[in-house]
Amino acid sequence: MRCPYCAKEFDPREAMTDAEWRDIIALLPGFGVHSRLAFEYCERFGVTPLRIRSRSHLRLLREVSALFQSERFSFQKRTYAISRPGIVEALKVVCNKHFEQPLENHNYLKKVMIGIAEREAKEQGLRREKELRRKEAAIMAGVREESGITADEYKRRAGIESLAAMVGKDM
Repeated sequence: MRCPYCAKEFDPREAMTDAEWRDIIALLPGFGVHSRLAFEYCERFGVTPLRIRSRSHLRLLREVSALFQSERFSFQKRTYAISRPGIVEALKVVCNKHFEQPLENHNYLKKVMIGIAEREAKEQGLRREKELRRKEAAIMAGVREESGITADEYKRRAGIESLAAMVGKDM
């Protein structure tokens, strides 16, 4: 096949592979410092040689990227929320495990992430409960919570000289 612009010979499969590799490279910055870990996880699926199996590799990376972006996953009709550090922890567990056969799907990763997501949800619930108890204790003791802004800061933001000047004026 010839290029219509420069008349050079090229193979359409090579052009497709080249475009897929550009997409793979464009996805990697979305993982930040964990891009090598995401790439290593995708290699667990046996998508070698990479030169030939770039389409599969791109699909896997897109799936992991979607997981990173949404911080949610579903398994057996249930949706779990997981933090990025939790996802990274799960990816490390999967990448450090020795598998006799290449992975076929994301189910092993999801099972690892379920444990992490449940642990994170429990920790978050405990933090919320602790904060609620602290607020209840403050209310029972008669301590009013600070609004976080001083009178001087309010005057500066509202652009007034004194708070007394505000009395009786429509806002």
